[in-house]
Amino acid sequence: MPRRYTLGKRAEAQADTRRRIVEATLRLYREVGIGGATVPVVARAADVSPATVRNHFPGPTDLAAAAADAILTELGMPDESIFAGAGAAIERLDRLLVEVAAFFERSSGWWEVRVADRTRGDAWAAPEAQYDERIRALIRAAVGPVGEDPAAVAIVAAVLVHVYFAGRAAGLTSAAAVDVERSLLVPWLEARPGVS
Repeated sequence: MPRRYTLGKRAEAQADTRRRIVEATLRLYREVGIGGATVPVVARAADVSPATVRNHFPGPTDLAAAAADAILTELGMPDESIFAGAGAAIERLDRLLVEVAAFFERSSGWWEVRVADRTRGDAWAAPEAQYDERIRALIRAAVGPVGEDPAAVAIVAAVLVHVYFAGRAAGLTSAAAVDVERSLLVPWLEARPGVS
């Protein structure tokens, strides 16, 4: 008699396999670096065959994208909900600075993995571009009409990332680094036409 399949159970099993593969990939990123998480190594760690990994993630960028999504979900990357109830651009900018700083602090272990492994190659280009776009979208939402100017978005992004990490590297607390960002960006933003 042929074996009967229940579609719901099969979908659950596939989702479970996919989750195990992503979890194994994240464990390997921490243990051996991004470059060490090859398909055969991931397959062994997830207790599946390499073909199963390739079935769920056909290209090298597919697994990297799934891992990046899992990391950002785990870390609680801010989204536009951080601006709920905020009125003026200055208040939205302040929320952006505080929430992104908190995100950076939560993600410090993953930043170390990313920076330490220079062999991550092209597989991480698309996830990193998507991450950068998510940051730019938050900036545009924070600064309102000013965000239509690509130069303005680039300036805020530079302060948001580079000034923050430079301050932290120099020994500033997270709150003190945010204060420096605020002291640079608020007067600049207030001087822009159309800021409300």
